[in-house]
Amino acid sequence: MQLVLHNIGTVLTGKLDDPVLAADTIVVDDGRIVGFDDGLATTADTVIDCKGMTIAPGLVDTHVHPTAGDYAHKQQSVGYLERMTHGAVTRVMSAGEVHTPGRVNARSALAIAAGAYHSFRTFRPGGMKVHAGAMLLESDTDIGHIDEAHELGMRIIGEVGIGSLKDPVRSGELSRHARELGMTVHMHCGCTSDRGPGGDAHPHFTADDVFTIEPSIASHANTFASLSDEDIDRLCGADGPPHVEIVQAGGTRSMLRVVERLCETDSLDRLLIGTDTPTGYGVTSLGILKTIGDICSLADVAPETGWAIASGQGARAFGSDGNVIGVGREADLVVIDASLGSVEDSATEAIAAGEFPGVAATIIDGEVRVAGSLCTLRARRVVAISGA
Repeated sequence: MQLVLHNIGTVLTGKLDDPVLAADTIVVDDGRIVGFDDGLATTADTVIDCKGMTIAPGLVDTHVHPTAGDYAHKQQSVGYLERMTHGAVTRVMSAGEVHTPGRVNARSALAIAAGAYHSFRTFRPGGMKVHAGAMLLESDTDIGHIDEAHELGMRIIGEVGIGSLKDPVRSGELSRHARELGMTVHMHCGCTSDRGPGGDAHPHFTADDVFTIEPSIASHANTFASLSDEDIDRLCGADGPPHVEIVQAGGTRSMLRVVERLCETDSLDRLLIGTDTPTGYGVTSLGILKTIGDICSLADVAPETGWAIASGQGARAFGSDGNVIGVGREADLVVIDASLGSVEDSATEAIAAGEFPGVAATIIDGEVRVAGSLCTLRARRVVAISGA
């Protein structure tokens, strides 16, 4: 099936080192981008007139807590993942199936994660790609449980410190083993959200704990009950973890400190953006868009850079080559514009001003999934879709 997008204004690539592409046309065949030459559009099934709007890769939320299907136990919310596609998100990464009931030990933690992994391999809410199955570490978790998870195909360890295992030294042994297998390891930073007795055992996870555990990601470094300024500076230093994550469900001041410290050392390639959906803060369909606008308008990050951090960079941190615009890449694309009535002239200008851009269309694997977001303000221009 061939899809052609033409009359494009600006293309954001999702690549931090090459964030903007000059192209008027994108041709998609069988769900992948085949080129930027309209001469390749020989058998177009669907044609989208972008009317000069911006094309960008779909966004990645690096911090979501899925449970069963498109239901969030924490907020008793139905359809929250599908709604995130209206906020330009096409891929989400589990930080652990924390809110799924019944987790009491290592065996149940593995079973819950395995169930989520297998379920979301074929269940695609709104077409979204959900990387689920992030096993949490419990007090009786051992190397064998991690090996079993890896053999099943799971590639994420959920937030270290959220499960009943609170000992940083033991957690570090398991974390390093998982990373040696090629798994991505989240680690909870700041005050624990554990309401059980385990929370009393280790109520706050500091930079010292991060350095002991050696995760892939210092998750939500700007959590509401956050790390100290000194701890944030240490994590953002050259000896810190490969990735430092900020989330929308967190503090703005500490979020900006993370971004500014990484900017100072030219290390934005370590920054990740998530929402921590669903939390007590809520379900945030537009959380990634909001955070991009925050760091661009308040920390002087260029819009094309902010978008690359929240798309291709987020995918790459979990071993995926998705959410980048290039020949051969998956056609997970969004058409965005300044909102109707905005004083800004384009999507990138709106992002730089801290505004929500309007999502005119979301395309996943070359298929139009959203034609006019129900969550953002209306895009100033409306795509014309023919042949769909």
